[in-house]
Amino acid sequence: MANSTQQFFGYQGKWARIDLNNRKVNVEPADPAFYRDYVGGRGVQARLLYEHLIKTGPLKNPLGPENRIVIGTGAPNDTFIPTAGRGSCSFVSPMTRSPEPAPWIPDHQPLSGLITHSSAGGLFPNMLKRAGIDHLIIDGRADTPVRILVTEGKVEVIDAEEDLFEIAGGNKVTRTASAITDFLTQKYSGSSTVCLGPGGWNRVAYACLTGDHHRNFGRGGAGAVFGSKNLVAITAYGRQAVSYFSPERFQKLGKELDAQVKSHVGDPKWTASFRPETGTTWWLDRAHNGKYLGQKGGYLPWHNFDEGYFDQADYAKVGTDAFLEISGKHKVCNRCRHIMCTRSAKVEGGDYAGDGVRPEFETIALWINCCILDRDAIFHMNFLSNELGIDTMTLGSVMAGAMELTAKGYLKKYKGAPVFGSAPDMIRTLKAIAYQSDPLGKLLGNYSDWVIAEVGAGFSHGNLQEIARSVTTAFGGLGYAGIEPKVFPGMFTAYGTSNRGRGDHTYAWTIQAEEGGLQGAGNLAAYVAGGQEGKALVDSMGLCDFFTEDIASDLFLSLYHALTGFEYTADAMKACGKRIYNLERHINNLQGRSRVYDSYVPPKLTVPLTQGAHKGKAVDTEYYRAILDAYYEHQGWTKDGLVEDSLLKELRIKS
Repeated sequence: MANSTQQFFGYQGKWARIDLNNRKVNVEPADPAFYRDYVGGRGVQARLLYEHLIKTGPLKNPLGPENRIVIGTGAPNDTFIPTAGRGSCSFVSPMTRSPEPAPWIPDHQPLSGLITHSSAGGLFPNMLKRAGIDHLIIDGRADTPVRILVTEGKVEVIDAEEDLFEIAGGNKVTRTASAITDFLTQKYSGSSTVCLGPGGWNRVAYACLTGDHHRNFGRGGAGAVFGSKNLVAITAYGRQAVSYFSPERFQKLGKELDAQVKSHVGDPKWTASFRPETGTTWWLDRAHNGKYLGQKGGYLPWHNFDEGYFDQADYAKVGTDAFLEISGKHKVCNRCRHIMCTRSAKVEGGDYAGDGVRPEFETIALWINCCILDRDAIFHMNFLSNELGIDTMTLGSVMAGAMELTAKGYLKKYKGAPVFGSAPDMIRTLKAIAYQSDPLGKLLGNYSDWVIAEVGAGFSHGNLQEIARSVTTAFGGLGYAGIEPKVFPGMFTAYGTSNRGRGDHTYAWTIQAEEGGLQGAGNLAAYVAGGQEGKALVDSMGLCDFFTEDIASDLFLSLYHALTGFEYTADAMKACGKRIYNLERHINNLQGRSRVYDSYVPPKLTVPLTQGAHKGKAVDTEYYRAILDAYYEHQGWTKDGLVEDSLLKELRIKS
């Protein structure tokens, strides 16, 4: 049995508050109440951001020194629990904002940036925990470039070496993510590093952070926030083991849980069975033609979301089998077992020859949406994006919009504007964005409503509307994911209500349920809300999205008690998920989010599909608003999508 004098089990029980303004670090005991009420990772980080915003007021500029960014883990991290290798990074996003008047948005209200949680695997999250720290709470801005070193419970702010920089196009910029990582790994043997790339240093609104060469805190612009703080990298090294409230019981229950995961991955009736071979790329076939336990497909986006289907012969060039052909050995996250979704990849020859990792479904799907049908080019662009620190998904949405603007003649003054289907154009533009090396790169590296205003300057109102119509990330959008938004009304609701911005697919996933017959405004609303609250818990525990078991089951809750000493009923654990999601929503309300944001439907998504199994489908705005009504009612929010004080008090967010 546990030592009764020890306060924390599972968690390391320490936070580091880092003030970059004066380079001061204070390592302090964590608050156990935060862990009980908000679980860990994403949930605790939301609370830490909230307390900061209560003091400073709503954040007007996510690239100002006032933006807090928090990186950390949960109790299951670095334990025997399968997939317990995910870390959390939370901040206010520089991408999901629309602060200036936007006449192309009906009833526009200023939006200053949404709270964003990003998740990444690899080794870094678990190494940070081994270094003795649960969360790094980073405020302010350093006067010169710095990096952070975390070793054996000690946290230091160190001047960034000149070796981490180079001159590109006459400007000083950080080296690539791999070059930074390799330099710091050589300096601190056995360590793990997360860093920005040139895109983050240049404050591209959707720049990511890259850990261990190819594991990304991807969506929302964490790299840009690092760049705005003059922060280049965080390196962690430690050997501190996880402590257990009841070690023997944890070991026994952990073996039971592990056997369940293994059984489900081995069952061909479970989609988890596809992951060791195909990773996430099996969704390509399912979305296009209904394979892998699907039905009829027809919802893989094409030509900037105009269609959900295109010629099967063309699809075969970039489908699941095409990416299996270049796949190599597994290259998985620390503490992954059974799921094993990531594999190395290699292109043997040609212009895009090289070694790397196989791209994920969402990346491939959104580049197919740009009409790119060159598998090897997609592999190469994935490698480049990791090196340059650019989120692949947002890049796909931004590039598809730019290609449509080129086709309509609105980018004539920008040399080399990309066209649909051209991988060389996309590669050249990607580099220009990351290095901010030409006017086109500077344009497309900004948040979307600024881009619309810049492109539309001097045009008539009608032209401005047409420009905005091409940009599906308008009004603070994060960018739609790889499932055609026109097909599934429940998924469109998940896209529209995600706390981290319109278009996000990770907070709720409805496709299997809707293919299986789920329908009706109330049912869809409840399903989306349940998924969002469940995902908040998974993120807060540091588990993978692909963890197969029910975290509210008796087995998991008993295991969690043996790990942490915290005892939950199923209802109490679910209440934590609801508390986290409502807190994030409340933060977004403070930042300007209301029903006006949620109910916005990009006009092009109301145009019916003309091809494939879902021909004739489009977003039904009236039906979507009915689902939104039911969703707000289910959540207990006002009809305007606001979380009232009474609910905040009921959930113990406010006293």
